[in-house]
Amino acid sequence: MTPNLRLIYFDFPFWRAEPSRIALFMGNIPYEDHRPSREEFLRMKNSGELPYGQLPVLDVDGVRIAQSVAIARYCGKVSGLYPAQEVATARCDELLDTASQITQELGPSMRSKDPVEKARLRQNLATKIFPRWLGMLEQRLQANGESGFFVGDSITMADLIIWRLLGWLISGILDGIPTDLLEPFPGLLQHQERIGNHPGVLAWKRHRQDA
Repeated sequence: MTPNLRLIYFDFPFWRAEPSRIALFMGNIPYEDHRPSREEFLRMKNSGELPYGQLPVLDVDGVRIAQSVAIARYCGKVSGLYPAQEVATARCDELLDTASQITQELGPSMRSKDPVEKARLRQNLATKIFPRWLGMLEQRLQANGESGFFVGDSITMADLIIWRLLGWLISGILDGIPTDLLEPFPGLLQHQERIGNHPGVLAWKRHRQDA
């Protein structure tokens, strides 16, 4: 029996929810894609509806699941985008946790109220911290052989999440983070193109345009 699913996150293609949306879509799993306004989010937060005061959350037959990585694991499993073999599952989990760590690196610059200090922090991210992480991701991609995917020989949640994470980093949204950040990493550049042009991802993009 198909569960009744309701995924709640802002109308923004960030890695914390967009890969879960895409996975459910690719797996033909019916779900409600609820995208609250800022005002609705604050109401939910203030009312205590959100377990940790943040989004995304996923309701499964009325049971609320919080934390983006837990949600991604669930959506990946029900949609067939999570590997069943134990080592492959662990490799997939590794990439999800890495996405969280890379995102956390932005925390100090996000919280800084001093524009000079923020610029200094972003410069350090752009020239030292992110290139180090990207180099490690490039190596992990290469470690999976010539498939072009991070785990196994087909697309998984790991690919969707790294694709959206890196797409966010080079989008130009983040002041001080250059849009050519991936240029020294040809494998990651090819991965961005491969996942962005995957038939399931392209179908999702068309679906969103028609929605």
